[in-house]
Amino acid sequence: MMSDLSKFLSDFPFFQSEKNLLLHLEEFLARVYLVRPLLVFSIRNQFPVIQLDKCRTVLGKNDRLQLYSAKLLDELIIKRSELKTIPCLTVKVENCFYYYMNLGLKRNQFYFTVFSSPTEIPTEDLLHLSKFIASHLKIIEKFEDLYKSRELIHIDDVTGLYNQRKLYKDLTALVEQFQQEKDPFCVLFIDIDHFKKVNDNYGHLIGTKLLENVARDVKSLLRDSDISYRYGGDEFVIILVNSDGASGKIVGERILSKIKSTDYTFEVKDQKKVLKLSVSIGVAEFPTDAKNAEEVLAIADRMMYEAKESGRGLVFNTQDVFKSTLKKVVDSKS
Repeated sequence: MMSDLSKFLSDFPFFQSEKNLLLHLEEFLARVYLVRPLLVFSIRNQFPVIQLDKCRTVLGKNDRLQLYSAKLLDELIIKRSELKTIPCLTVKVENCFYYYMNLGLKRNQFYFTVFSSPTEIPTEDLLHLSKFIASHLKIIEKFEDLYKSRELIHIDDVTGLYNQRKLYKDLTALVEQFQQEKDPFCVLFIDIDHFKKVNDNYGHLIGTKLLENVARDVKSLLRDSDISYRYGGDEFVIILVNSDGASGKIVGERILSKIKSTDYTFEVKDQKKVLKLSVSIGVAEFPTDAKNAEEVLAIADRMMYEAKESGRGLVFNTQDVFKSTLKKVVDSKS
């Protein structure tokens, strides 16, 4: 067994995410020790006692939880103060062994795992794994810090959204990804209607605050996988990952409705002001509407201008423009 463990530790790859790290650990434990799926939890390090209802589930949804009785989990999860000196714990119930193992700290979160096996695992092996995974969690934390510091160059100072440079980078990556996975994506180009009047009437400080609020409202309606950018001035771009033009139109209408129904408040000379805003939104889908990254952005931009020219406060996609053009042709002949 120790030879398997030595090989596992010496050949261990670098992981950028804690989930992949833990899945790799799970695969090894299952192969060598016949361990059932792991339950992995985290809890703030300040908690003196670990309680499952206070923990975040890192690995192990309901299907995994059902493999373990609540009574056994309570037996394994003991006082945090004791665990400072007891990194591993084994409980035998009938012909099965149940294990608790510390996994270390990451961002002031204490990680631990619970699992079972039909065979007894040497305590020395568990101690080696506990220390090793703990060191790798720290490496992942440092990598995440480095990644965040690099990402700061792509963040817009006013809105907190990504900037134009990141937009071009992501569009190119998504087009390349489509060649392999065939997942479409949708681009929304958003422009705040008559925003110049806001800056002219109330000043750029108020305008900047309103941009921040609009960006917040837009982002609140998106999925975690969607990406939002400040394109420049009062223009925003949204990428809806793995979405088509129909979905883009629905999200665009939702954004328009949210902004039009919101009272944007601010103070001017100690007087509270309430402003109603509207946006015009253009929608384009890749690859239906465009062949490359530049084209899909340009078409979404063009659809936004079509929405403006049709009266503002509208969401337009290529089908809307086709219907509008067709109607004009029919009207001219009637």
